[in-house]
Amino acid sequence: MCRRGAWFLFVFIVSLVLAAGCAVPIRAQQPGQVPAPDSLVLLSFRARRVGVSTYAQQTNLLGSYRLTARQHLRYRLLSEWLYDERGRPPFVREDYLAHALHTLRLGRGWEAGQQLHFEQSRANATRSGAWLGRLGYHHRLRPLAATDTLSEARYVLFGGLGYDARNGRRDAGPAYGLEVTTLVYPHQGSTQPVAVRLYGTRSNLGPRIWQRTVAEGFYERTFDDYSTGALRLGYRSNRAEDYVPGNVQRIQSDTVATQLTWVYRLADRVSFRSDNSLVLPSRAFLYRRLASEADTVQNLRYQQQELDTRQEVRLGSRKLQFMLTFNYRERNRAYSLDNNRNLLPTRLETAMARERVKDITEKTTLWQSELTWLPQPRHALTLLGTAQLLRVDTPSKENEQDRDESQHLLRLTWAGRWAGAFRTTLAVGGEYRQFIFIKAAQSAENYTDRLLHWEPGFTWAPGRFSLKSTYHLWVSYQVRDRASEQLKNRANRVLEQQQNLSYQLTPQRLLTLDYVRRENRVGLLNWPRFRESPLDTTITHDLAGGLRQGWSGPRGRSSLRVGYRFLEQRTHGRAALLATAGGTPILIYLRHVTRQQGPDLAYERHTAAGFTLTTSLWLQQLSTFYRYREGPGLYAGTSYAPEELARATRNLYPYFEIAINWRVGSWR
Repeated sequence: MCRRGAWFLFVFIVSLVLAAGCAVPIRAQQPGQVPAPDSLVLLSFRARRVGVSTYAQQTNLLGSYRLTARQHLRYRLLSEWLYDERGRPPFVREDYLAHALHTLRLGRGWEAGQQLHFEQSRANATRSGAWLGRLGYHHRLRPLAATDTLSEARYVLFGGLGYDARNGRRDAGPAYGLEVTTLVYPHQGSTQPVAVRLYGTRSNLGPRIWQRTVAEGFYERTFDDYSTGALRLGYRSNRAEDYVPGNVQRIQSDTVATQLTWVYRLADRVSFRSDNSLVLPSRAFLYRRLASEADTVQNLRYQQQELDTRQEVRLGSRKLQFMLTFNYRERNRAYSLDNNRNLLPTRLETAMARERVKDITEKTTLWQSELTWLPQPRHALTLLGTAQLLRVDTPSKENEQDRDESQHLLRLTWAGRWAGAFRTTLAVGGEYRQFIFIKAAQSAENYTDRLLHWEPGFTWAPGRFSLKSTYHLWVSYQVRDRASEQLKNRANRVLEQQQNLSYQLTPQRLLTLDYVRRENRVGLLNWPRFRESPLDTTITHDLAGGLRQGWSGPRGRSSLRVGYRFLEQRTHGRAALLATAGGTPILIYLRHVTRQQGPDLAYERHTAAGFTLTTSLWLQQLSTFYRYREGPGLYAGTSYAPEELARATRNLYPYFEIAINWRVGSWR
């Protein structure tokens, strides 16, 4: 294991040992005294082993500190690492962020302050930072009614220096911006205010400009006892510039969005809801030369339109509940070019035609209904139906992605409660999917998929004993449309079961046993005769058992879990055995077995001081090997030599995870 892997494991073990005493208690207060908090610190830390050679760590620190009665400091520190010890150097990603805001109240609504910001990413070798001075003012707006206590406006001006380093260049320059937020009641009879926010910032970093603009507004109004409406408007613009060879690339993104929501209660048990949104995003990739002798890149733009409307009707009574939903989504995107390279009309038209190939229109129509019937207080029957159609259209004849995708789903679920803390569930369902390419060049990929679902389950919890068992069997038959593609037909059967057993020995001691089994069989399907020929089978067993012991005290509570976990995956298939060099391949039925097993430990600590520690360790022994038996006849496919099938591996990998959350507050 590399040094960083050993360091992660060292942190994990030390945290286990020191968990009980690492929380700092809050200073005791006098009875009846409730002072205002002076400082607050939120710390979260997580380290874990992601894979055989990959480790991840994230540390996040949020803080708030009142320096004086008029001064306040807020800060955030973040580090995130992802390492792979096989690399040279052993690194994948390493990011850092630091942010601090210091404010000083001057009186009469005025406020001054400063802001520091720093970001670094080692993956793309970038660093950016800024120092900004702030001057703000807030005041109450003239109330239209005596009950208006919220109407106010806030203004913030900020300016300073910005810094950015990337691609071997270091740029610095002025940065400035403005933020305005208001909350106001539009008229005297209003019960909900209008919220408006305007934000803009700009940084001139040498030859590059970074700019962002945000304008948002929200208003909700209750018309009467039966109807309520809400309107949201927004505009966002972002300009980011970066270096490309010989040019500065400008990515300009502009988005206009609106959303209208209306809720109407038709009767005591019937309601209607309408959600409608329109989003108009656009993006431009623009280039300008750093030197007169450099060759510029072609400017590219696209315009997009996104429409989403959802209409929903709900009906509810004591024994019957019904819901009907209609949803329509449409997305259109069109590309265009600027003649910034002074191309001849014929060459410009050729380039534009090449970009228009990517133009696309997607339309999705969805109908969904759900009916729930309660024949008795302890039983419920639910019927769910869904019908969806996706249509993809491309104006260009060279784009062959025009297709229709349809999906129909019908699902029936029954849930019942019986005497003796016994509950049962049963769900059956069917799906029908059709995938059709419109143009002949892709029609060989057309297929129809039929799926069947069967999901029984029960829960039995008499006293200290608890048993939960669930099963899910689904079968898929995928059939190609063309007669020449029938060898690609597939039948897929998946059976998954979960068993969860627990027994409460004492109020602080719990015994658990969990078992999960998943079997996936893939076969070649002869649809006219409805016959299958097995191709591949994967069976997974996951068994985990343990004993959990808890403790409680005046400073907090703890728990320790000791157990064992066994995970095995077996892949069954056919292969060829090469008995001798250059010999005839013999058919064998091959099993590839992967086993992961070892003791499983977990520890948790929760204190009254706001400290939480969660740790786990799976001392996993990983082994892989082959088993096979010879079959009749010959086989032309993947082949193995006897020495390859006799090869086995065995390694020890400690999989660990540690998570710490610490909330620290202090009072004067």
